[in-house]
Amino acid sequence: MIIRIPLLFAGLLSLFILPFNGAIADSHGMMVGKLEITGAWARATPPSAKNGGAFLTVSNHGATADKLISASTDAAKKTELHNHINDNGVMRMRQVPHIDVPMHGQAVLKPGSYHVMMMGVKAPLVDGSSIMVKLTFEKAGDVMVHMPVKKAGGAMKKMMKHN
Repeated sequence: MIIRIPLLFAGLLSLFILPFNGAIADSHGMMVGKLEITGAWARATPPSAKNGGAFLTVSNHGATADKLISASTDAAKKTELHNHINDNGVMRMRQVPHIDVPMHGQAVLKPGSYHVMMMGVKAPLVDGSSIMVKLTFEKAGDVMVHMPVKKAGGAMKKMMKHN
């Protein structure tokens, strides 16, 4: 027998199960202070992959800038904030100490740019599943973000063809 739990009930249930006192966001968006988090997702990984990436948009509707200062997830041994840089014609990923969220502006975490890097994924990130990622902002505080796992699209694959 398969028991199906409506998504709304599952979200409410997670409020009581998760050992966390902050806000919880899903991929459709939510507010934490003056920050709105939308479009959250994690890239599906092949079975042998050791690392994964997660992406989202943070819109700041406030009159004060904020910073995303860390991320963490139980899906990986280590989680860092990263950016892609062009190092003499070679694209490389580098850890960054924070990601600025300007007042009345956005921080867009997307493939080929800023992203949440998950190192030592504990299990493959499977298309159709989901993970929870805790984001910590300098001023707005902590928020748990529900991230559906999705396959990368054709445009993404084309963009990622580099040395």
